[in-house]
Amino acid sequence: MEEFVKYTEPVLEAAACHVDKACYKAKIKTEKDLSPVMPYVNAEARVISFDPEGPVIIFRLGRYKVALRPYELAVATVPDLIEGREAVSSAVNYLNALWERRGAITPDNRERKRPQAFDIYKLLPKTNCRACGEASCLAFATKLALAELDIDSCIPLNEDTEAKERITKLVEGG
Repeated sequence: MEEFVKYTEPVLEAAACHVDKACYKAKIKTEKDLSPVMPYVNAEARVISFDPEGPVIIFRLGRYKVALRPYELAVATVPDLIEGREAVSSAVNYLNALWERRGAITPDNRERKRPQAFDIYKLLPKTNCRACGEASCLAFATKLALAELDIDSCIPLNEDTEAKERITKLVEGG
């Protein structure tokens, strides 16, 4: 397999988190510019935002948020260096596998802006039924905006296909 990104020892930086526990982002500097892989990530991953002019892309990889800039990869949030190493290694492996398959992927250069939680919330049924596992529809909208939940988690929304389509377009930048 062609190695597009090489794993290097990450450094930890403080990340915004809950007040009662420490959390970090694990970062590495890369030898190669990561910009060429970004349109492939945009086509395949659960993208939160993509600015092709920046360039910067933020996407979900499992339970982590991964941010790519031209010569930097950052993964958040991790509790310590041990998990930071594992998370960075997973991100590097994902990017290398994606780069290997790039011939079979149509790159997507569309800009994606993270939707505002309140814009999503306005389209929700606002029942606060908790069927999605969240305490309120606003909490659900916030997690949906951050790509931490899928739209199908909102059970009442499954009956309102028009609202579901509008939210899907908003979340997917369409």
